[in-house]
Amino acid sequence: MRIRTISLIALAVAAILAAIAIIAAPAFASTAAPKPPIVKKFIAYGAGRKAQTADYNQRHYHQHTYVLSKPRAVVLHHTDGADWQSAWNTFDANTAYVINGVKEKPGVSAQFIIAKDGTIIQTMPLTYRARHCIGMNWVSFGIEFCQESAGHDGHWMERQILSRTKQVNAGIKLVRWLQYKYGIKTSDVVGHATANGSRFFMDKTGIKNGAGDWYSAEVKTFRSRL
Repeated sequence: MRIRTISLIALAVAAILAAIAIIAAPAFASTAAPKPPIVKKFIAYGAGRKAQTADYNQRHYHQHTYVLSKPRAVVLHHTDGADWQSAWNTFDANTAYVINGVKEKPGVSAQFIIAKDGTIIQTMPLTYRARHCIGMNWVSFGIEFCQESAGHDGHWMERQILSRTKQVNAGIKLVRWLQYKYGIKTSDVVGHATANGSRFFMDKTGIKNGAGDWYSAEVKTFRSRL
């Protein structure tokens, strides 16, 4: 009888410990993902660009910093160009971006470019903010998929990316790794065209995105593969 009582107590203790372990476990422990092969080719991001980025973030987010300290989202883009080098050159040039008729620096950029052959190029340290999406730069990583428009709309461009096995699989692996590393929810993987509806969208100047890359239907397809 005493042995049975001790056994029941042991089982109860084990159950409690198991429950505590489940509660304490990381939210994304079951979705562990390895880091995919990444080629680091950083754009120019010196003191001048850091200052421009900090000033930009002050205007748009009331945060005077170039540091991306708590990334919580991923924004999908396409380059409107066939190769990664042209996109990289654009980012590196830091050409002033024209918005509402006003030239503003820093120029456009994104943390990653994915070539058609699946090569992932990282353009800056992941602790740096890129200027890739209105309202989201303060909290997100930008990923550019190489794809020219060839006179077609964004839906067509995204379908080309989604059907290009090496490229889209590289994107899926990259996003999975970012999700695991930073605790990013699948619902927070958005397209440039859907970013205005993100729970993290914020712009203190009142502007919004009018972009035509990665609409909701294609974003839904991409998320379904994560």
